[in-house]
Amino acid sequence: MRKAILLICILMMIWVNAFSQDIGGYVRSSAILQLWNIENLSDGIFEATFPIEVFYPIREDIQLQINHSPAVSQFGSIDLSGLSDTWLKGSYQFADGNGVASLSLGLPTGKTRLDSAQLKLARLLSWQSFQFALPVFGQGITLSAGAMYAYPFSDKLTLGGGANFVYRGKYKYAQDLAAAIDPGEQIGLNLGVDYLFLEDLQASFDFVFNYFTPDKLNDVEIFASGPQFLFMLALQYQRSKQTYWFKAQYQAKAKNQIYNYLDEKLKPEPKNSNITIREAHGGVQFKVSDKVSVSVIGEVRSYVENELRHGWTDLAGGGVIGQYQILDQLNIFSSVKIYYGDGEIFHSNPIYQGYEFMVGSEWQF
Repeated sequence: MRKAILLICILMMIWVNAFSQDIGGYVRSSAILQLWNIENLSDGIFEATFPIEVFYPIREDIQLQINHSPAVSQFGSIDLSGLSDTWLKGSYQFADGNGVASLSLGLPTGKTRLDSAQLKLARLLSWQSFQFALPVFGQGITLSAGAMYAYPFSDKLTLGGGANFVYRGKYKYAQDLAAAIDPGEQIGLNLGVDYLFLEDLQASFDFVFNYFTPDKLNDVEIFASGPQFLFMLALQYQRSKQTYWFKAQYQAKAKNQIYNYLDEKLKPEPKNSNITIREAHGGVQFKVSDKVSVSVIGEVRSYVENELRHGWTDLAGGGVIGQYQILDQLNIFSSVKIYYGDGEIFHSNPIYQGYEFMVGSEWQF
């Protein structure tokens, strides 16, 4: 309760101060309802998330952002609800406008120390195929630092790159853990290319590499996630009242390392337990009027099974997003999405059906 009161006080201080000056920030809040029905399970997996985002420009080159997402989730008689971790992010834009440095702090306000039933629900929420808005309620304190720089070589070509480091503190994710888990750190590198093919057609390509140091328990290295590779391609075509866009991504991970009790050290797992992720998203936004816009979107998720023949998924879905400007400073938006497909879960291959409803508002100041 004290954590909730402290968070509300911080948000109220920023909100009140926002009305005293015109500085170009915003407060965005929404409600996201997600439900997945799985053919061989009698109960659906439900989560309602209420994300709050505050963007506050302290100066022209310094911005502050706060994110928090309380949620309620349920699977049969099992429920998991409460606050999530709170994220504070500060960013600084370089004088030439081409670079940004950022520092983020994740405060452990979310729920941890789950019981056995809640752990079962938490595993379902973190299932990659479902993409719940809040897959994990709480972790330890987290610190992330990074920098990016983009250089325009011409009117059409821009190259960029960046690096980031993520530190995660110890925490107990389960009630019956005798000792806290000490998650490993994350080191990331990314490269990007933007190219303007035509006056209205822009393309971008990004490559991301993440390396993870081992997780520890009682100062013993017990697990190391395999290095991750991510490729993304995006296209955008702009017309007078329509914007068409397409985005595809491919993500793969090398083998994890697991503690071997015989050798008393980490060794690569015999078979790669990580799935390969392939996704494609596309849509078109129609500008109905100066105040109203409607988007029609679609997506495909195709996840390749790992070497253990687990985790494959084939899903397709889409929906409609609407946005309406009520006042000069106030926008409201909503969306409806439906998904259908099948995949491997719990050693069976059931059919999945997913539904997502969202409504929200953004106040600009």
